[in-house]
Amino acid sequence: MKPMRWVMVLWILCSSALLPWAAGAAEPKDSDRQGGVSISEAEFREAFTRYLCAHLRKPPSDVVVSRFKVSENAPVPAGPVTIQLYQKEHTPLYGLVRLAAMVSVKGAVRHEATLTGWVDVFESMVCTSRPLKKGQVLKAEDLYLSRQNVTRGQGQAVIDMDKAVGLVVRHSVRQNTPLREWMLEKAPVLDKGAVVTILAQLGGLRVTVKGVALERGYPGEMVKVQNSMSQKAVFARVVDSSHVRVEF
Repeated sequence: MKPMRWVMVLWILCSSALLPWAAGAAEPKDSDRQGGVSISEAEFREAFTRYLCAHLRKPPSDVVVSRFKVSENAPVPAGPVTIQLYQKEHTPLYGLVRLAAMVSVKGAVRHEATLTGWVDVFESMVCTSRPLKKGQVLKAEDLYLSRQNVTRGQGQAVIDMDKAVGLVVRHSVRQNTPLREWMLEKAPVLDKGAVVTILAQLGGLRVTVKGVALERGYPGEMVKVQNSMSQKAVFARVVDSSHVRVEF
């Protein structure tokens, strides 16, 4: 019987060696094998926010990050860690923002992670205090400043009331509308139908004649005017609200 017992013992030992890991035994992690650590998402998020505030020149209270995600966050060796962020593509730093994070330990680059997040930027924007019609010239009493999310809407936000005053509304807008640059244009100094003096000079000869503007124009812009004497239309450069100059 003794030989039989030895055979049974050997069979059990061999069989157990072929069995897989027990369910309760955890396989060692990569970081345990390599003796490395992973940088926390909170650290990446803090670096992400600092980068945005520095480049947007905004306080943290005006920059709100949501839906933040870290990709390719590989373990690194223990030691002093520095994270350097940069943009691979020159895109606006609001809305969906993607930054590359170069991770170094003791001055040696270890790997590069990708950080993405939705960025809302808040700014004091110029808003309308009452409904405005197309072509209306903005006055100080038509406007006020209000903290708005500039990420919402298209185009550059208007943030300077002094620069907005005197501009013309390109289309009708409602009350309390945050203004964008594309909504406004310069007020023309020359209106269509205005009576103008047409100036023409060639060498020492200077001629002036009355005319009528056939289109509106801005200072320095070429517009079509009609010579009241010959009834012919010519192009002339706008000087001011009542003078245009024909160039030879």
